[in-house]
Amino acid sequence: EDPAPVVRAHAAIALGQIGEPNATVARLADAADHPDVRHQCAVAQDRIEKGVPVEPAVADQLAALEPSAFGRMRTGDPAPDFALEDTEGDTWRLSEARGKTVVLLWVFADWCPVCHKEFHSLIDREEQFREQDVEVVTLECHDRYRCRVMTGAEFRPAYWFADELPGDHPLVPYPDDRWWPHLVDRAATVGLRYGIDPWQFAVHSEMVNRPTTVIIDPEGTVRLAYTGRYWGDRPTIGQILDMIETDTYDFEAPPLRRGPH
Repeated sequence: EDPAPVVRAHAAIALGQIGEPNATVARLADAADHPDVRHQCAVAQDRIEKGVPVEPAVADQLAALEPSAFGRMRTGDPAPDFALEDTEGDTWRLSEARGKTVVLLWVFADWCPVCHKEFHSLIDREEQFREQDVEVVTLECHDRYRCRVMTGAEFRPAYWFADELPGDHPLVPYPDDRWWPHLVDRAATVGLRYGIDPWQFAVHSEMVNRPTTVIIDPEGTVRLAYTGRYWGDRPTIGQILDMIETDTYDFEAPPLRRGPH
């Protein structure tokens, strides 16, 4: 009943995470007058119905975070090795991609229209990445269920921005057409080592990380480490390809666009 939409959306997220009886979320959804509150209610209701509350691994990994390992990647640094599960439960390890150029893209969440546009752009440019022998990996700092909502593997919520996305069926292609792994970076354990600053910004109802792009050369050296200031200001997928094709990793972010407030 809080007047602030962000509080009601947070309530929906928490109720879904703890597996509260669905009737509680349904009451919140019935009264929702904000698109993000409606969205978070839909996600919470789905995970409650499926009986998938937040994984204990998230709490375990938060408790095990080691501040001395937190950092910020710089050009010329060796990329720290890591292993994470993807949304299908398979393990991906950075060191196993040695000999290829690797692109790491940290996304916000399934409600991010820029993230979905990047996914579509990756699908459209699959052949170009394969021709360049580039391994692309996306990462998300949520539990496995939330990451699977991003890829369309759980269900497809109604998005208020869907008509802005390309294609006749903007969210349909992911389960069949996504050719790269989407990694579950629970508690941002890897992101913290790469300097993404998790929980740095508040967007809609969540504290989110910087929209970070890291490009690693075949020898394991960081060639680009860009930590964005807001969604949409990092290199586009096309610009990433251009950098790799020309072996030139200069990027100047567009100026900040400030709204009326």
